[in-house]
Amino acid sequence: MPSINGVDFDNISSINGAPWSSITNIGGVPVSSGPTCTPTPFGYSDGRRSDPTNACTAPPVTFDFDMTNGILYNPGSCGSILAVAGYYSDGRQIFFWDGASSFTFYDACPR
Repeated sequence: MPSINGVDFDNISSINGAPWSSITNIGGVPVSSGPTCTPTPFGYSDGRRSDPTNACTAPPVTFDFDMTNGILYNPGSCGSILAVAGYYSDGRQIFFWDGASSFTFYDACPR
């Protein structure tokens, strides 16, 4: 279940006195009713020890991806544990995840 600091979204009525219904972002990340994650397989490369294009052929791991907010979480951790920074690929495209709030297109996978 999605959560903030371990508290289930369904149990949050306010944050710092602001009613949940009036909160539009948390830490600069837009929110609607909390993250909605889709299990998404990605190959990974850290981009330092391994070239970013290696993410294209790396064994895929199914991460939790919040497409609405562009947030990548560890497998089974939607709303709580962010994935580590690096390069992620769906086998066709490479994306860079900064480990905090930005999941952006990097390049196409080589053919």
